[in-house]
Amino acid sequence: MARKRRLLLIDSSDSARTILFKELTNRAPDLDIIACGNGKEALTAVRRFEFEIITTGISLPDTDGYALIEEIRKSPKNKHTAIFVVSGDTDTRVIGADMEGTDAVTAYFDKAEGHKSLVDFILNYLGSYNEFPVKVLYVDKSATSTAITTSILDRNNIEYTHFREAADALDFLRQDLKQHGTCTLDILLTDLTLSGDMNGFELIQAVRNGLKLDYLTLPVLLMTIEPGEDERTDFTGIFGSGTNDFITKPVDEIDLLGRLRTLVNIKRQSEALNP
Repeated sequence: MARKRRLLLIDSSDSARTILFKELTNRAPDLDIIACGNGKEALTAVRRFEFEIITTGISLPDTDGYALIEEIRKSPKNKHTAIFVVSGDTDTRVIGADMEGTDAVTAYFDKAEGHKSLVDFILNYLGSYNEFPVKVLYVDKSATSTAITTSILDRNNIEYTHFREAADALDFLRQDLKQHGTCTLDILLTDLTLSGDMNGFELIQAVRNGLKLDYLTLPVLLMTIEPGEDERTDFTGIFGSGTNDFITKPVDEIDLLGRLRTLVNIKRQSEALNP
């Protein structure tokens, strides 16, 4: 999970870029910030680096901001990056998170609120700028699978609590909700096959319907086995139960970390946009 965190600032105003760059550098000195004054420079950066956030104005000297966003979405490295449009238009609609679309905008920010408010917004999205504080609730009955997965989590300094049975995981979530008044876990990582009376699908349904924890409050990553040659992946069961995403076993470290990061980004984005 540990990698250089990058932010791309796109603004035609030299003074605006300088002010934002200095403010962000002062408050988040370990954040790698690249500032561009036009679309050509921005696309060069986008094709070379992966960013967590891109901010852009609408009027640029060589292109329209929305046309630039369409090009950014064509870049594999930044297809899912959060993009904030900074505009004098006070329309603060959230377009929605259809990151498959090339015109997807995560949020609009009214520049009249000032650069300090924009910096606050960016850092809140990043989780108050700490190294990703991830708390995983991990449910898996297999000793082999558990050993592989927990070694990955340990190597990457990811905090986790492990249970073999769904009932124990649900009790843990209930206690967390009772103690804190909200869910403090970032992700539920569960295998489909569990000990006890409930399987992974039933656990997820209990989380969604019984505990009322939705896709943004507690994202779920389901672990399944690779289907055989004559079998098909049960997409209806996987996503019908309330799963955000799934991964096949044995898990690949890079794949697992990437999916965890994506789901944590979804949660952080929701928290930043709906404080």
